[in-house]
Amino acid sequence: MSPHSNLGEHFTMSTMHLYIYDHCPYCVMARMPFAMKNLPVEITVLPSDDEATPISMIGVKACPILKKPDGSFMPESMDIVSYIDQLDGSPLFSPSANRADLSAWLKDVNLLLKQLLYPRWITSPVEEFQTQAAVDYFVNKKTKELGPFSDALANSEQLIKTLESQLERLAPMLHSETRVNEQLSIDDITLFGRLRGITLIKGLTIPAKISAYIDYFSATCDIPLFYDVAQ
Repeated sequence: MSPHSNLGEHFTMSTMHLYIYDHCPYCVMARMPFAMKNLPVEITVLPSDDEATPISMIGVKACPILKKPDGSFMPESMDIVSYIDQLDGSPLFSPSANRADLSAWLKDVNLLLKQLLYPRWITSPVEEFQTQAAVDYFVNKKTKELGPFSDALANSEQLIKTLESQLERLAPMLHSETRVNEQLSIDDITLFGRLRGITLIKGLTIPAKISAYIDYFSATCDIPLFYDVAQ
């Protein structure tokens, strides 16, 4: 996989601007193609409680948001991925394989990941939770979906064991330590976006194949992990 160095020459750092929440898996997905295609982008992490900025751009409070070279704004992670991947006419990512096993796995771990990660994000170093107002906004919103964060934290041991079992189930689904399928695909965008957050969970045993996969995309996409601040 060679970077498309010629593409970056046609843009300046101020040309592309991506607004994100660092904890958000969809924002991770939107970030991935930039480094892989050697395309510079300016990244701004919005505070969790900042409603005005995203609403002024796209009419709703949501991230990621890409400010394109023409000054227009594009929401939706996969739309951003597709746009960036096809800018030079040589896309890196093949379409999703529509794998039933992977779709089922992602569905099965959706609530589990929220239970483990939501309470940990608010005490992590990610920029969107650097004020008490931002933390309170997130907690008030997400407890309606998840219940009290304290309950999830109290159940961490069992939740971690369950996730470890799910990761053991996932490992054989990966074609290699650098691909979900034989070719680099949208499935890799989706999966790494979800897996990056688990590096924040202290005491979680991650199968070697999945750990290598996470490390590979972290390095390739220039998106840091959270092992050093795990909790």
